[in-house]
Amino acid sequence: MMRIHWQLSRALHCDLALPLLATLSGLVLSPAAFASDITVGSPVNGVSVTSPVLVRAHNIGCDGVPPSSFGYSIDNATGLVLGETAYDIDVTAQPIPAGTHTIHFKSWTSRGECPTVNTTFTVGGTGGGAPTSGIPKGAISSGDLDRSDRWNQEHDGGTPGKSRGSMVYPATTPLYDDARKFYMTYTDRAGERWSDTFEGGTEASNYFVVDTYVLLPNPSEVLNLEIDLNQVLANGQTVILSTQCAGTVGQWEYGYTVGKLDHWWADGIKCNPRDWKANVWHHIQIGEHRDANGFVTHDYVIFDGVESPFKNGTKESAHFLGWGKGELNVQFQIEGTSGGSGVVTAYIHNLTVYRWTK
Repeated sequence: MMRIHWQLSRALHCDLALPLLATLSGLVLSPAAFASDITVGSPVNGVSVTSPVLVRAHNIGCDGVPPSSFGYSIDNATGLVLGETAYDIDVTAQPIPAGTHTIHFKSWTSRGECPTVNTTFTVGGTGGGAPTSGIPKGAISSGDLDRSDRWNQEHDGGTPGKSRGSMVYPATTPLYDDARKFYMTYTDRAGERWSDTFEGGTEASNYFVVDTYVLLPNPSEVLNLEIDLNQVLANGQTVILSTQCAGTVGQWEYGYTVGKLDHWWADGIKCNPRDWKANVWHHIQIGEHRDANGFVTHDYVIFDGVESPFKNGTKESAHFLGWGKGELNVQFQIEGTSGGSGVVTAYIHNLTVYRWTK
């Protein structure tokens, strides 16, 4: 269940710079002969976007071999935009002219080239933003929050039972990625919450995208998986932007408040953590915005490239909690499935929050 944590911490703020096209060199380019595992977060097949375009993808190599390099080319270009690492491409503002285009995502391992993964989309022109599910050029990026050394954890008192949590970073997942590992022991379907307050002076920002990859070694352990963002406005009010994949109802839910009580609202978008494929990086993007009076609109959730808009996504969701003005806090929470006792392990990778003002 949704509860709030106010431990102050701060992660390094960085804006992602647009990389230049670079020619790939020093690699053995052999015919693509292995099964590739690339998850394209943006742009997904069939969407219409504006330029500049958010280009984001995650790569774990192919045939169980970790990647040595990762990049993309656009249409018939001969050069590559190389990823930040061999696992990630995260370019917030790639200029692309109007028309229909294809991005080719390419990966190499020590065995050679993996199969190329393509995404075809339409660019409708240029402008300061992108489609409903896009991130505009001027958005402020939190940077990779996995790396913050000020994460904290505590039992969620709104859930039954007891829990104890721990974290490791960097932790090596079954898929060779460096990530933040969360571990919980619990009784009676209890929940554990991990949080990081990473920004100050954010009062003006009113549009947000929370973007992360999540891996569950054993999805059957997880009843609910929650990702929250909390923002303190200039008047001292804390706006709670909360979303969870709820196995309790088999849907994505978002939080709202009545008086001093928090509640969940299911909007018909199917989701159950126990249905997720094990040991696979699942890409989650949550878009939401708020007004000056504490009303939050949950715009959409994108799960593994499939966008689902919320239909009735606007409700009040705010409290006066006495937190520091301008604080921005992100939370990751898991609840166990067992009515007796159990353990849960989960990983996040490249957790990033984008914010901007409209």
